[in-house]
Amino acid sequence: MAMVALLILLFPAAGAILLAGRGWRAPRIVTVIVGPGVVWASFAATLVLFFNQVSSDFSYWTWIKSGSFEVPFGLLIDNLSIFMCMVITGVGGLIVTYSVGYMEHEDGPSYARFFTYMDVFIFSMLLLVLADNFIFLIVGWAMVGLSSYLLIGFWYQRHSAVVAARKAFVMNVIGDVGMILGTFVLFVNLHSATYSSVFKAIPQADSSTIELAAFLLLVGAIAKSAQLPLHTWLPDAMEGPTPVSALIHAATMVTAGVYLVGRMHPIYDVAIYAHAAVAIVGAVTALFAATIAIVQVDIKRVLAYSTMSQIGYMFLAVGIGAYAAGFFHLLSHAFFKALLFMAAGNVIHAMHDEQDMRKYGGLWGQMRPTSISFLIGSLSLVGVIPLVGFFSKEQILGLAFTKPDDNMVALVLGQAIAAPSGRPPACAAAGDDDHGRRPRGPGHRRRLDPDQGARRGSGARDRFPRVGARARALGGRRHRDRRHVPDHDPGHRVVRRRALHPALVRVRAMGAAGARAQVLLRRAV
Repeated sequence: MAMVALLILLFPAAGAILLAGRGWRAPRIVTVIVGPGVVWASFAATLVLFFNQVSSDFSYWTWIKSGSFEVPFGLLIDNLSIFMCMVITGVGGLIVTYSVGYMEHEDGPSYARFFTYMDVFIFSMLLLVLADNFIFLIVGWAMVGLSSYLLIGFWYQRHSAVVAARKAFVMNVIGDVGMILGTFVLFVNLHSATYSSVFKAIPQADSSTIELAAFLLLVGAIAKSAQLPLHTWLPDAMEGPTPVSALIHAATMVTAGVYLVGRMHPIYDVAIYAHAAVAIVGAVTALFAATIAIVQVDIKRVLAYSTMSQIGYMFLAVGIGAYAAGFFHLLSHAFFKALLFMAAGNVIHAMHDEQDMRKYGGLWGQMRPTSISFLIGSLSLVGVIPLVGFFSKEQILGLAFTKPDDNMVALVLGQAIAAPSGRPPACAAAGDDDHGRRPRGPGHRRRLDPDQGARRGSGARDRFPRVGARARALGGRRHRDRRHVPDHDPGHRVVRRRALHPALVRVRAMGAAGARAQVLLRRAV
């Protein structure tokens, strides 16, 4: 089983090397097969370890040896690492496979470069969760930051993408410094860098040294998981392609902080002040991010702040010692957040890269499968029974209510966190066109529907499905369809085009009611 565990790492590494070396010259089908294929191969290897119930610390060679100090290259296989590998390779495999179609408009070299970065990202995260010592934990931790920099700035022609990638890299370097300092404190005092030796040497009583190491490790977790106050990089990371956002939010990067606290639980169980700080940071971030998400209009930024809120939920769980509940919510969140981001990618493609939800409307009838998927993901995010989000959230809240000092935190979170969750589908799928406030963007004039195909040559009624409601609200002159519509039912006339009466241009600012009154007066005359 030692070789199977190593194959989990080798498959994405080999895929990244192959695509980086020859991918830009090879036919596109090679990239299509290798890019997602190596991730699914790692998933298959993880399943082998899972079904065989492997639990061992495999050492392959000695990386550093100086006197009595020795750091091996080893992989720790236990329930937690297998769980994280299944999330990374399972949900990550779905996202990378989705990228095959989403990124098909890229040319050959860019297409291969994208999947190279994705495979490096998967490899980095797998190294992070499989490492059996702090040295390779830091290596994987830093490589995840590097991979996010490359993917967020994938479209380097955009200045905003370059700035966002740089911001994410700097924020994560702050966390890396905290990780390195925390490891140094543990090494100086416990004289070891492997998990097993450090955890055995931890004293049973709390001390300033353990608290310092735990707080420094928490800095790394806060930066990687975009918690307050190192959270500002995550919304800007939406400048990358949508599959990158899905991978960062659902399966890899932002879950690393939760994994770190869970892996270091022998330290945090002793360091009571640092452990309480984890719960406080999570609770504050959850409420803070949820309130910000309410006022966002960019569909991906709403999901980004929602992720911050849900990761805060997980921090609250592991901060009060409910590790199983926190990781259960990590698993459920990975699935419904990946679903939400991939559905959002469909909408963004159909709207010609328009991400402002105020310019959406009527997508339920034109993108029914995507709308249903978005609705299911949103209901799970809200925590509606019988979807998985209900069970994972209720478990956290139930355990939080058993803590006398955390009742108020749990009550506030239970009321506030779900607030922004249903906004994107409500605005995009069932809402009126841009909620009657702003005109449609150019992407609405000719939609590319990934569910039903492009509607070409179907007439103005298909291209402007809701102009009728708009024209009625603003008092436009109506032009009948060829079909007979009774005069006593003007509200159901099919509108072909709209021409405002000159006198009504001046009263548009009065709103729909004033304009309607002017229309009625004109008809009476």
